[in-house]
Parts: sequence; C-alpha cells; structure tokens
Amino acid sequence: MKTVRLSQDLKWTISSNARQKYITANPQKPYPDHGYALLKERELTTKTDRTATMFKEIWGTNMPTTTARSIVITSLFSKEPDEDGYVETYNRNYSFAIPETEVPDFVCRYDIINLEVEPDHPTFVECIGVQNYNESLDGKQSEQRRSLDSVMERFSTLNQLLKAAPYLKDLVPADKITKMHEVDDRSGRRIELAELADGELQGMRETLLESSLLGDD
Repeated sequence: MKTVRLSQDLKWTISSNARQKYITANPQKPYPDHGYALLKERELTTKTDRTATMFKEIWGTNMPTTTARSIVITSLFSKEPDEDGYVETYNRNYSFAIPETEVPDFVCRYDIINLEVEPDHPTFVECIGVQNYNESLDGKQSEQRRSLDSVMERFSTLNQLLKAAPYLKDLVPADKITKMHEVDDRSGRRIELAELADGELQGMRETLLESSLLGDD
C-alpha cells in the first residue's frame, strides 16, 4: 500500500465534499410562494383600477404606472434591552415573485412593491420559521466541517486518516484511493539492489571472507 500525503489541497477537497454530502442529506426548506396571495390580500389590482379612475377624473390624464414583478414584506423587530435599557430594533424582510402587474408608480420602486406587515402575519411567521430552520442547518454544517478540519490537521497522510476513520473514504477522490491501494514496490526494489550488489561485489565478498578466515581483523 502506497503512502498518500494529506496535502492542504486534499484536505480542502475532503472538506468541500463533506459540505456537499451534508447539503444532500439535509436539504433546506423552500420559502413559501405566496406572492400572488399577497397581491390579492392587499387588493392591489382593484386599488390600482380605482386610483386610475380617480386620477383621470381629477387630472384629466392617465395615471403614471409601472410594472411590478415582486413584493417584499417587512416588519420591525426589537431585541432584548441591553444592560443600559437600550432596545435595538431591526427589520426583517422577505421577497416574493408576482405576475407582472401594473400599479401606480408611487407604490413601486425598481419593480418591487414594499409592504409593511405585523410580525404575526401568517406569511411572515412562516418565513421566519423557514429562515430559522435553514440557519440551524447551516450552523450544524459549519460545526461538522470545523470538526473535520481540526481532525485532519492531526494527520500527515491519507492512510493514517482512513485507518482512524475509514468512513471518510466517501469524501476522498477516487484517484487518491486508487493510488493509496497500489502495491508499494520498494521491497521489490530492495531485492533487486541486493542482487545487483551481490553480482557486482562478488570479488569483494570473497576477499572479505578469506580475510576473515585468515584471522585478519
């Protein structure tokens, strides 16, 4: 069996393969596809038609419109007060695709309609659950890779690593496994060199033998 050095490149490959195996075994949850439902919930099409009619009556011209292609819902959250009583707030937002929809240009920017919702809005709550679940998966995946990287740093050869943890072979490129299982020909080379020495140094061997028999120290 040949010795295969556990180089930095090989460690990186093993670590990357471990990440992909984790992702395959632990797929992330998809976010809900509620864009059209939000469009209907806020009656954006109906409101656009009503606003266009009023605009034409008041200004005598058509209302400026633009095409919306997505909706972003946003809600304000507060963190726990710090030791000084200061409360930090932050926004969470989630994006949803919608069918191309003509809306007043003042409610849409860069093809996006921004809607503020309460933190307990059903779609918002569902999105938070998905985000928390996926972030938990990412955290566990990172922890596993850190552990693997730490363990690999303690070995200098692939042979040593797989002897200690044979189940890691599925993370190793096939060519490295093949190379590791090749027969090491060093023993054969030693025999070949010994035969060469015997042939080439036969005279010297006989001289040393005769010298020994004659008591020459």
